Amino acid sequence: MLDKFGNDYKIESDVLLAWKNECYAARVWAPFIAKPDILFDVNVPGHVEPCLDILRQVFVESFTQTAHKVNKESPPQKLLFHKDIPRYRKLIAPFFVRVEPVDEQEFWSALEEISNTQKEELKFSRQSTLHQLYNLFIGKYRSEIIDDFEDMEESKDLQFAHKLEEVIDLMEEISSDS
Repeated sequence: MLDKFGNDYKIESDVLLAWKNECYAARVWAPFIAKPDILFDVNVPGHVEPCLDILRQVFVESFTQTAHKVNKESPPQKLLFHKDIPRYRKLIAPFFVRVEPVDEQEFWSALEEISNTQKEELKFSRQSTLHQLYNLFIGKYRSEIIDDFEDMEESKDLQFAHKLEEVIDLMEEISSDS
């Protein structure tokens, strides 16, 4: 898309490369590098976050075309990866040449295929989800939740506290049978 746009409007090649770099590195992949929990079901410990941020910055820096001067006041990632970044930059231009355009129909059919594969492989279990919710919240805060239901006028009329106690009894009965 950017190549077509650049050709249509006679954009200089270095400007076009800067667009690609910004779109690809900074907007698409850099957030996933710094925060993998966006994409994956992982907990990133606090002491790992600064390391991931350094990797994100090095990744983005590798896509920039201007070399920055390094001195003793430079940030640690620039000092650590100063010698490696020029080598990484040389890999970027050939990378964009190898990227093949994908039309919209191919894109959506590929996403549908991935979705169907996930539906087949990742079976959703309502019972398992209910047990997890029960263990995380209701089992832990049982008395507080029931007290809140008994105190609220709206829930008194609907007998939420009583219904919740029935659900809790049922969940505990099922848990003890397992």
